[in-house]
Amino acid sequence: MQKGKLQYSHLAIAILFSIIVSLYCHAKLGSDWWEVSGFITGILAVYLTAKEHMSNWPIGIVNVLLYAYVFYASRLFADMTLQFFFFALSIHGWYSWAKGGTQKDTLKISRLQPVALAVCIGALIVGTAIYVPIITHFKGASPFLDSLLTVASIIAQILLNRKVLENWILWIVIDVLYIPLYYSRGLYPTTILYVIFLGLAIGGLVQWLKNHRENLIPTFDVNQDLSNYPRA
Repeated sequence: MQKGKLQYSHLAIAILFSIIVSLYCHAKLGSDWWEVSGFITGILAVYLTAKEHMSNWPIGIVNVLLYAYVFYASRLFADMTLQFFFFALSIHGWYSWAKGGTQKDTLKISRLQPVALAVCIGALIVGTAIYVPIITHFKGASPFLDSLLTVASIIAQILLNRKVLENWILWIVIDVLYIPLYYSRGLYPTTILYVIFLGLAIGGLVQWLKNHRENLIPTFDVNQDLSNYPRA
């Protein structure tokens, strides 16, 4: 599929499926409208991201605002704060995808260099170490896993903003770990959503790999000059 082009039949199926599942969870499992609305917008946002379609950003912004409340109500405080990071990063990503980098064309897919990978791992360790005692102090649920996945999600979103292909690999790992966490908190639509996210992340990785190979995009280097890029 050409980048930015949608198969509207597939989009319609995604919308219909998300609505049916949401209504079932609301009627049979008692899920509130905040969570089911987050479920619908979450599916659309990730589907559109996998297709490199610009409309993923405004839909994603609505999604993070909905889930900020859902996670607050479930005492997943690290995940709640994550939504505010996502809000700022979504504004940045929307602008970044639209304006590109130092060139005035659309931002291209790039790859993660070893030095950048080391920076990401270091940030994950330090960020988790900072978050855990804070979440523990406020008696949040699953402080370590909640903190680890929150920091990992921030890193993955930053990589996504720069269209670094490996963001999908990180999202796959995150989704696998989030599924049992959300199930344990009784967030059943969100659990289903993350199972779908997992499939969409795998599909996004395959699609971006194909696009990257076709366009022979240069690798992303953590040392490159980012001074001309917009920042959140």
